[in-house]
Amino acid sequence: MQFKCANCGGNVVYDPSDGHMKCMSCQSVDTEEVVTQEDSYSCPSCGAKLEINDFTSATKCGYCGAYLIIDEKITYPYGPDLLIPFRFSKEQATELLRKSFKDKLFCPNDFLSERTLENLEGDYIPFWMYSYDTHAVWDGTGEKRRSWRQGDTEYTEISTYHVHREIDIDFNQVPVDASIAMPDAVMDLMEPYEYKDLTKFEPKYMSGYIAETYNQPPDALEARAKSKIDLDTEQWLASTMSGYSALKPMQKVFDHKPTAREFAMMPVWRYVYRYRNKQYEYYINGQTGKVYGKLPKSTTKIWFSTTTLFVALVLLLKALQFLVEVF
Repeated sequence: MQFKCANCGGNVVYDPSDGHMKCMSCQSVDTEEVVTQEDSYSCPSCGAKLEINDFTSATKCGYCGAYLIIDEKITYPYGPDLLIPFRFSKEQATELLRKSFKDKLFCPNDFLSERTLENLEGDYIPFWMYSYDTHAVWDGTGEKRRSWRQGDTEYTEISTYHVHREIDIDFNQVPVDASIAMPDAVMDLMEPYEYKDLTKFEPKYMSGYIAETYNQPPDALEARAKSKIDLDTEQWLASTMSGYSALKPMQKVFDHKPTAREFAMMPVWRYVYRYRNKQYEYYINGQTGKVYGKLPKSTTKIWFSTTTLFVALVLLLKALQFLVEVF
């Protein structure tokens, strides 16, 4: 599937800056027409072979630059139920990167150059969203300590109490990324998204971006969702048991009853930078603007700065020595 302009035949993509479809050629708005592909592995614009894998659901032709959507990967059972559209355009994502790293002294000169920023690409990342009704039981003992001094003797009184808590919590749409290619720790750092913006999936939102369907079925990732829920449940319980100096659980049971399971796509801008045969990756939450990535350090800049500092110190010492000899 491809969105083509009814006016000029150009590629029409989703523009997050105003929420409309925009032609990349004539800049006309909302003039898209759907063109289906007879062969999912060939570009309908130039006929070139597409570099896609079993999970690719949206891609960019490496020859003509056309954005394409793989029809069979956006319908049942691979198509998403929900999606958060991109809120930041490529230009806005570029500014977010530059703002985040503008004060870093030892970055290579071409780190955020116009040439290297061509590698910045918008990705829709697959997520499973889990919902549960959770019943939690905590039973154990709590200690309260009271200390005082009388004369030269210090006394401590320890009071032990029976503590019992039961709470019911509804967890809605707990996200777990379903992409093998994306690091789980990084995707966790991209959270939280503003889930109020989740909308029913429409193919137009994918035009202008790359995407893949889920790599892992929901059953394989459910343990990660439950671990997130368990952590939040622990925090909820702890908030109801303040005032104790120590707590010792004798029974702790979390019962999770599943209520829904949905497949969603989340927007991420991804920038790949290569320096001295090493690849550095940077991620921007396409909805909130949160930036993550570790900076490369230019050995040339470090050497130059160190040398300059050393020379400056030597000159300063010589100047001080001269002043001492004069006076």
